[in-house]
Amino acid sequence: MNKVSPSVMCIDMMDLKHQLEALDQAHVDLYHIDIMDGHFVPNYCLNGDLMAAIRKVSDTPMDVHLMVTNPTEFIEYCADRGADIITLHLETLDHPIRALKQIRALGKKAGIAINPATDIGQLKYMLEFIDLVCVMTVDPGFAGQTLIPSSYEKITAIRSMFTEAGYDVDIMVDGQVKEETAPKLVAAGANVLVLGSSGLFCHDPSEYPEVISKYQNL
Repeated sequence: MNKVSPSVMCIDMMDLKHQLEALDQAHVDLYHIDIMDGHFVPNYCLNGDLMAAIRKVSDTPMDVHLMVTNPTEFIEYCADRGADIITLHLETLDHPIRALKQIRALGKKAGIAINPATDIGQLKYMLEFIDLVCVMTVDPGFAGQTLIPSSYEKITAIRSMFTEAGYDVDIMVDGQVKEETAPKLVAAGANVLVLGSSGLFCHDPSEYPEVISKYQNL
């Protein structure tokens, strides 16, 4: 079964509490928390205070996606505010294995995110330290973009890399995951689906249970 992680940045913030209640009742697996610094990506989004507020009303695990230039400075910050998975962009790390070890030392799962144009070759040197790979299927920073077609091939290659080395890993896909693309992403090897405006929040909350179950059972 796939895991579904609604993108909190795509939720109507004026209705956040009620949306979270509806999503929890629909049995989502995770909440995807995008933190952006306006530097690594040209946008700002979410923060630890919101994470702490979510934790007060929901026990659903949070996966934090750090789209910032200096992510290692935010690892403890995110862990203290309730993160269960902390994902750092490979493009921002001088010492990725050290950073992954730091996350695991805090009792959290360690993730690596890769942009569409990033070569996956570096991953083979750190397979044993990675719990999740987040494959960006669009350039990070903004919702509503078009999925980059080479993403499917990249997902398959990553899945093969880990499987052949004897490691199980979650492969998350982030960007334009919707009814038309999700089956092909899962077939390529993805098993964690970040759902945003086009995949989930275009539906009424009354439809969330049916929609989420559909994605979980692709």
